Amino acid sequence: MHAVWTSRRRDPDHLEALSLRQLGRWYRRVPVEIGADAGSDRARAELLDRIQDEWLRRLPGDPGMLNDRAMHAKWRRDWPTAQALGELALAALPTDQREGEPAAWNLGIAATARRDWAVARRAWQAFGIPVSGEGDAPVDEDLGPAPVRLNPPPRFVGQQEVLVDGRAGEPEVVWGRRLDPTRIQLVSVPLPASGHRYGDVMLHDGDVQGTRRFGDQEIGVFNEIELWERSPRPTLSAVVTAGDADSAQLEADLEAAGLAGEDWTTNMRVLCAACSNGSPGAHDHPGGAAVDGQRTFGLSGHPDDVAAVLRAWVAAAPGRAAGELTVELE
Repeated sequence: MHAVWTSRRRDPDHLEALSLRQLGRWYRRVPVEIGADAGSDRARAELLDRIQDEWLRRLPGDPGMLNDRAMHAKWRRDWPTAQALGELALAALPTDQREGEPAAWNLGIAATARRDWAVARRAWQAFGIPVSGEGDAPVDEDLGPAPVRLNPPPRFVGQQEVLVDGRAGEPEVVWGRRLDPTRIQLVSVPLPASGHRYGDVMLHDGDVQGTRRFGDQEIGVFNEIELWERSPRPTLSAVVTAGDADSAQLEADLEAAGLAGEDWTTNMRVLCAACSNGSPGAHDHPGGAAVDGQRTFGLSGHPDDVAAVLRAWVAAAPGRAAGELTVELE
């Protein structure tokens, strides 16, 4: 339920008249989750912003409010502000109390967004995450596979939706390789409706929303914050005729050629919201099935290179066929 302001004593237009205790009570009462009323969401975002301003006017060195301010800037993707406030928030904490602090994590995200590697490295180390390299060298780790939700709907007031090439794409959960605590590079071929490509590098938040299975592990799903680096490789598709073994061989042949392919027909599942944001095993959501051996492959690479692999794959065994290549996302 949203807070309701009914008296002048609690009029949000007169925050300067409130004591710090009253101001803090107001702040805690304002819901940050997005609701059904866009107008109310905007009003709450503005009120939170004003309360933060008033609080920091009185207590300019408060690390908790500085971090909240930095976090709200992160939701807006205002990276210079998020980094500046994050540095103040972290500096306000004693050195021996910085490990595990959200201020360090949020600063790491903001600095990475700006490619300020020296600050990002200091932030991760302060949080307690060892990272290699020194100074201005890019943070380059291999933190293993993880799923990432592309184009997640905004969750918090003031949060901006993800835009790719100026457009909002469809949500999709795909797999990637974590390059550092906040960057992930796609190793799946996303559907073109997502607006993303194989090889895109995304900035993601630290909170996980749901899990996906990888072998015998349940791995948390990270939410994309923004597209950090665009892959130059277009997304293509082709309808192929193949059994399961032939389909797996096509994926292997593409990988060996430095390309990528994924069976969109059998690998994709449409999940309900509960399973997408939780664990997909809760309800039955069967994947697609090849009809008469036909399946649509998502492909990534230069069309001429992909076409050459398809021709060789078709010629290598009987019963295989491949239709025309379609450019889905240039």
